[in-house]
Amino acid sequence: MIHFWTRLAKPEDRDSISALNDAAFGGLDESRIIRQLQADGDSLLSLVAENDAGLAGHIEFFRILIDGQPVGAGLGPMSAKPCLQKSGIGSYLIRTGLEELEDLGETIVFVLGHGTYYPKFGFEAETAGPFKAPWSGPHFMAIRLAPGAPASGALTYPSSFSG
Repeated sequence: MIHFWTRLAKPEDRDSISALNDAAFGGLDESRIIRQLQADGDSLLSLVAENDAGLAGHIEFFRILIDGQPVGAGLGPMSAKPCLQKSGIGSYLIRTGLEELEDLGETIVFVLGHGTYYPKFGFEAETAGPFKAPWSGPHFMAIRLAPGAPASGALTYPSSFSG
């Protein structure tokens, strides 16, 4: 079992977070998205997992507009160091992040991801189905964190996801 702890990401973590995402995803897209989310003020919550060897994982949550109102959140990118993938770091970051968002008063979170992984945390394609988004289908899912969450509407993602 791997030992790690989580904390809020700090500005001085940016280069390490970028390197981690580049290694985990094999490209620069995710690190570019994260940097732009931070620069544009669209980041809601950024958590890192670390151990004695350094940064082990990262998760980003960002603001999504629903019918033009800032009432939705998105999950991603999420990454773990390639040699530590499938060790539970991602699962812990998701659970911790969702708890933090709920504490912050967020009511609904969307994710575009693996159709068998994210349902373990309560994400469902059926919950996301009534929303108009840039993408749809079985890999687009949502989870309601609290009663009163919007049930439908048009989603607007941050500009960092458009290019």
